[in-house]
Amino acid sequence: MPGDEVDILLIRGDGAPHIVELKRSMTLKGPLVKRHRDAWVPAAQVHEAVGQAVNYLTGLDENRERIRADFGIETRRASALVLVGHPALHPEVPEDEVNEALRTFNARLTRVEVLTYKELVDNAERSLASDGPVRDA
Repeated sequence: MPGDEVDILLIRGDGAPHIVELKRSMTLKGPLVKRHRDAWVPAAQVHEAVGQAVNYLTGLDENRERIRADFGIETRRASALVLVGHPALHPEVPEDEVNEALRTFNARLTRVEVLTYKELVDNAERSLASDGPVRDA
């Protein structure tokens, strides 16, 4: 897409693009979550990162015909992952509450998922553990 510089562009197994937007892990310029009434909600940094990912997906949609003609890639099923922050940024907030705030937020998003770096690593470790013992290299 003209003018866009995505962090990582992958092609999923079904041939659709998958954008990975990387944000800082432990040095965000603001909080990852904030208290709103009696619940934790994603803070501005998360919303801005999601907005950036949505703009990338919009660019794929708007350039669908050219991308399909030039590269043979269908962009209609494109998705994005935003990796942002780490629960350790907020020692005052239990990790499960940070994860729950992001899961609740993700449930309302389409084509974009938000994860912390720790949650990504934890998911990968669970996936590897389910395939048998993990060996150190």
